[in-house]
Amino acid sequence: MNTQPEPNRGRGGSTLAEIGRIFADAYRRLENERPCPPIRVEYYRFVGINHTVRLREGRLLVRLSDLFRRAPTPVMEALASILLAKLYRREVPTAARAAYREYSNSPEMRRKAQASRRRRGRKLLAGPEGSRYHLTVLFDDLNREYFKGRLPPVRLGWSLRKSRRILGHFDPSHRSITLSRWLDHPRVPEVVVRYVLFHEMLHAKLLAGSFFDVRNPHSRQFREEEQTFRGHEEARNWIRNCS
Repeated sequence: MNTQPEPNRGRGGSTLAEIGRIFADAYRRLENERPCPPIRVEYYRFVGINHTVRLREGRLLVRLSDLFRRAPTPVMEALASILLAKLYRREVPTAARAAYREYSNSPEMRRKAQASRRRRGRKLLAGPEGSRYHLTVLFDDLNREYFKGRLPPVRLGWSLRKSRRILGHFDPSHRSITLSRWLDHPRVPEVVVRYVLFHEMLHAKLLAGSFFDVRNPHSRQFREEEQTFRGHEEARNWIRNCS
């Protein structure tokens, strides 16, 4: 979800004119046989970290997340290479991808992105009481059994649509856990619903830990703790065969 454009000047990072030149240089490296079209760059109040580039009436229109106002020049150069490569269907340079990910996945940018999603985004989900399973009851039971009752409360709810592909999701920005409404059915064993909920509760727990890896949320630490769930294999086998 987008909101509105930001004033066309950064704060502490490159100016928009400088960013325009960065995009022009990236364009010339990519399309060295064609003249560079006029480029307009602006900051935009996206919900999270998003950026767009479009070719409209012979002009390149670039919208950058306002969270990147203070991004250093090498990061902007990497971002320009990535956006233009995607626009012109070229291979994204490995070095550019790595530089961008390192910056956008840094603890500071993660905090800014989560704060932005809390302020600007909306989390749409139904209540925790389903026709078959009540998520609050299951959460409290799992919290006592596996987390010694120490996992802070989160917002719980069933998804608005039935999905067989995404069975659960933990949103750190809104501290919410959503389970697919497809699971709220007599055909689904309780151990499966408990397992999916436990899986998302682990994300809620490990996200706050110093060992959380945003690039690998299902880390070795995560997998080891996940296997402590009683009925782990039974639940996973059912999901593999039935979802």
